[in-house]
Amino acid sequence: MPTTAEPPVGTETEPSTGQRAPGRLTLADGIAWLVLDDPAKKVNTLSSRIIGWFEEQLARVEREAPRGLVILSGKAGSFVAGADIEELEAMEDTSEVLALLRRGHALTARLAALPLPTVAAIDGACLGGGLELALACDFRVAAETDATRLGLPEVQLGLIPGLGGTQRLPRLIGVPDALDLILTGKRVPAKKALRLGIVDAVCHPVDLRQAAVRLVEGGKKAGRKKPLAKRAADLAARLPFAQKLVYGKARETVMKKTGGHYPAPLTAIEIVHDGMELPLDRALELESGAFVRLVTSDVAKSLMGIFFMKNDVDARAKALAGKARAVERIGVLGAGLMGSGIAQVLAQKGRQVVMKDRDDAALARGMKSASKVFDGRVKRRRMTPVEKRTAMARIHGTADDEPLERADFVIEAVFEDLEVKHQVVREMEAVCPERMIFASNTSTIPIAELAKASGRPEQVVGMHFFSPVHKMPLLEIIRQPKTSEETLATTVKIGLEMGKTVIVVDDGPGFFTSRVLGPFVNEAAWILSQGVSIRRIDQAMRRWGWPVGPLELLDEVGLDIAHHAGQVMAPYFGERIAAPPAFQKMIDAGRLGRKAGKGFYDYSGEKKEPDGAVYELLGWEEAPADSISDEEITERCWLQMLNETARSIEDGVIQNPTDIDIGVIFGFGFPPFRGGILKQADRMGLAAVVEALDGYAKRYGKRLEPAGLLREMAAAGKGFHSK
Repeated sequence: MPTTAEPPVGTETEPSTGQRAPGRLTLADGIAWLVLDDPAKKVNTLSSRIIGWFEEQLARVEREAPRGLVILSGKAGSFVAGADIEELEAMEDTSEVLALLRRGHALTARLAALPLPTVAAIDGACLGGGLELALACDFRVAAETDATRLGLPEVQLGLIPGLGGTQRLPRLIGVPDALDLILTGKRVPAKKALRLGIVDAVCHPVDLRQAAVRLVEGGKKAGRKKPLAKRAADLAARLPFAQKLVYGKARETVMKKTGGHYPAPLTAIEIVHDGMELPLDRALELESGAFVRLVTSDVAKSLMGIFFMKNDVDARAKALAGKARAVERIGVLGAGLMGSGIAQVLAQKGRQVVMKDRDDAALARGMKSASKVFDGRVKRRRMTPVEKRTAMARIHGTADDEPLERADFVIEAVFEDLEVKHQVVREMEAVCPERMIFASNTSTIPIAELAKASGRPEQVVGMHFFSPVHKMPLLEIIRQPKTSEETLATTVKIGLEMGKTVIVVDDGPGFFTSRVLGPFVNEAAWILSQGVSIRRIDQAMRRWGWPVGPLELLDEVGLDIAHHAGQVMAPYFGERIAAPPAFQKMIDAGRLGRKAGKGFYDYSGEKKEPDGAVYELLGWEEAPADSISDEEITERCWLQMLNETARSIEDGVIQNPTDIDIGVIFGFGFPPFRGGILKQADRMGLAAVVEALDGYAKRYGKRLEPAGLLREMAAAGKGFHSK
């Protein structure tokens, strides 16, 4: 077995700056070990500084002529997490970006041309530029850990891989599989990477160095053949008559998912297609040119902006969570859709959960719902059947209070009724330890009102999840006036443990998200009442970038639930959130949405269709003529959301523009390519926003009058993100 001693070949200090180098190069048994470990970053990223240092190390390798080179990371749980996005965004001139790309291509070409076996030893995240660096090596070995993920997620930033990913990956694993990874940004674990042919071996993390040595000792590989099935698929992607099937299907899938709002995946298809017809060096030039065009686009700027905003939100949440106390056992009250979803995510993350409901039948439904989510993970190979059984065993269902006697954190997800919630607060404080934190999943009721039933109001907090809990990334935590810092910090920590993006807001009816979503869907209902068809409204909003239309969303939520939320908030906000009479007519007729088989749409057939009976209910003999433009439909809806957002700021519910934009994107799907609702308002200009709202208010009523904050900021020439 080779020794792990590493006599130094170079120094750990950069002579030119005197700073600690972003890695080290050592030699053991004739093998060069290049360890990336940037002291300035929590994870390694490919910056111009790293590239410069890497160039120097390759020169040393060329001089020393070892029998092999192994590249690995000095950071636990991370190989290389991608390019340095901060540096990339800061580049003002596209020529700077192009120069950096060409330098990166020269580096990877030089690595690939070394006359000795090269191995990327991957333990942790190997993403974007990190994977592209690994693809330039002869071999790749990956440690089997939960943190090990390989992928090219650039499309999620509005970009394409820029250091050879669009060309080396298809040449390695075939066009179909490569396109799937490039177009989706999927991050695959070690075993799947092995099945796809991205890595040559997987191993236990303790065996990573030895596994790398074994690959070095196997020698420089000479044109290793792909499996027969991959060769056939790759050949099909090169034949003119089959290209329409491979690339055409990819375009069709992209358009269906993105509506054409995101140019990066369409560009990636084009670059893979054209590049596969060219020598690698010319194909890489093609890739670089496309990357440069995309990096200056509004979409890429918006998506990179979201990346930085999310990092900011996460950093503030983690700092707050540092003040948390330990939580031993968590209880969840209610085994319905939300309660079972909360319990499932907690169990998935390793938490023991007591889930309580009124009887065994309700509990059985909740356990079945949680099991179904785990089954989906097993089917997608994100967990094993054994792991599923272990996770399900962490959920203890009960109809009694006794199992909750040790619960020091309780999440309430019962019916949205203040008296019911007051009752469960009293019951839990009588049963649970005195240190118990009570977190309510209410979506509208002020937490201060709920805390009036508590003998320990400083331990009462809001914890607003979004449905379905296992898919929706946002968690809105609500601090009422008496909530203690420890309670808030502990709740934030639990949310982070669940993998959520956490924003903290102050108390008020509907908090932030429910409060601003209400006027959005309400305006769509008013537009319907004014003579625009169901299909037209929802199609206009989807074309603008929403994942679903507002009337589709109401059907999914349930019109009765939306109506109840409106009633809770109506005493506080009055006329401006009043629903049109059509809304009540729908509820009276039992048209409650998908769960009732009918709402704005008819769900009785194989495919949902706008229901003409709605028009009859509203007093029309047929679907109305479309007299309002698509632009007005979209503008009235999103501007009403903006209007209520401004009022939430005025009321002190939320202040940070970053929290607002992350909240609307991660909470209910505000189009990410627009960067967030405040970014969209800044882009339009607040003077234009106020002018548009004033015009709509004159035509349709006072509910559309602009908030005072919007008028003030417009008059001062300010923006939300640029004061």
